[in-house]
Amino acid sequence: MKIRKFLMGLMMVVLLSSSAAALRAQDYRVFIEGGGSTIFSKRYYKVYGVSLGSTYKTGNHFAVGAEIPVLNLLSVEGSYGISRNNLAVTNFFNSSVPNNEIGYGIRNQRISIDAVAHGKKTFKGVRPYLVLGIEADRFAPTSGGLATAKSQGFNGVPDTVLKPQYKFGYNFGGGVDISLTHFLAFRIDLRDHRVGTPTYGLPQSATSNFTAYYPIGGHMNNVVYSVGFVYHFGG
Repeated sequence: MKIRKFLMGLMMVVLLSSSAAALRAQDYRVFIEGGGSTIFSKRYYKVYGVSLGSTYKTGNHFAVGAEIPVLNLLSVEGSYGISRNNLAVTNFFNSSVPNNEIGYGIRNQRISIDAVAHGKKTFKGVRPYLVLGIEADRFAPTSGGLATAKSQGFNGVPDTVLKPQYKFGYNFGGGVDISLTHFLAFRIDLRDHRVGTPTYGLPQSATSNFTAYYPIGGHMNNVVYSVGFVYHFGG
């Protein structure tokens, strides 16, 4: 799957959602958010007898989406998000690298479909909500990350090629909408995204003599915290 198809899928979700809402003349919402992204995925492993560790650096996050009411307090939300969480690999025996660490630029793009349950009442313009949904994620090295893997290697193996990888998962969380006007609200949002840990196209074990591999697995938690604005149509 290429990035063009990935983005086209998002556009179809948002456009179809918006069209359906417009035809029914219901109250629906669009939002834009920005904030931070923290991935909890520290791993320790060995490659060709060398002890290594990897972790992700906290980065920025941006998201847009649309929400359509289906019941009195329940809505369906479609969104697209993009985060930058660089991957840092530490070689515990290579003192020639400053701090024994090499960083690789990593970008995560995400499409999610969520159920949103809103609070029944507002308190001084504040209305809480809870979210639960499924998602598809694309983890890909940036141009800088690709260049670093080629020039400095990955897991101690020189001239490594990193590739995009797709993962599926789920997310949950919640937040509050704070009314500013009849149509505009300020949003505070916190979500935990749980997806499979990517290996960027590398096998989890050695396949031939001195080729790059990444012997990790399991899932990781991506906590996203953001603020933004919600605009209400109709209603």
